[in-house]
Amino acid sequence: MKKYECTICGYIYDDAKESVKFEDLSDDWTCPICGAPKSAFKEIKEEHKEEIKEEIEEAEDLKEMSNSEIAYICSNLAKACEKEYLKEEENLFTELYNHYISKEKEESGNLDNVKDKVSEDTKEYEKAFEIVDKYQDRGAKRVLTWSSKATNMMNVIINNYKEKGLDYIKNTKIWVCDICGFIYIGDVPPAVCPICKVPSFKILEVK
Repeated sequence: MKKYECTICGYIYDDAKESVKFEDLSDDWTCPICGAPKSAFKEIKEEHKEEIKEEIEEAEDLKEMSNSEIAYICSNLAKACEKEYLKEEENLFTELYNHYISKEKEESGNLDNVKDKVSEDTKEYEKAFEIVDKYQDRGAKRVLTWSSKATNMMNVIINNYKEKGLDYIKNTKIWVCDICGFIYIGDVPPAVCPICKVPSFKILEVK
């Protein structure tokens, strides 16, 4: 018997416990927790991690951040300042966010360009996880876990949109978790974010 894990929320589908094997589920079956499609599940396999051999690259060799990456760093810093009641700093980081996100929108292009960027981000996660595992940085690993799951969900949504067009989001709503970036398509958001576990009032409708 096989087990399959949702790459978005971590839900495990165990063939041994279910009445229907995963491979026999219909193509329109979705995760009962986060609503991710069947294609977002991966078979769980025992894999031995190889010893990490690569060292962190020198600063001059690091990849230059994109406008969107800078924008969302500023957004997170603004939220942190909000929690600390640092209003002036919050406003400054928000201003920086608006500046960089506007530049990103100018350069983002069509949906294929967005998909390419999401795919590039996905490839970088494996390397990033190796580094945080090596240095046992639990905080960074949590952030990476949230980010990677949100990126996986974004990739699924883009693929479905390219396949089904506007029918994919017709007569429904789009929701985004204000904490981790989880995206949900449906009339009502989940009661709890399947990625970061915040309550539904933190999952905001995209207007």
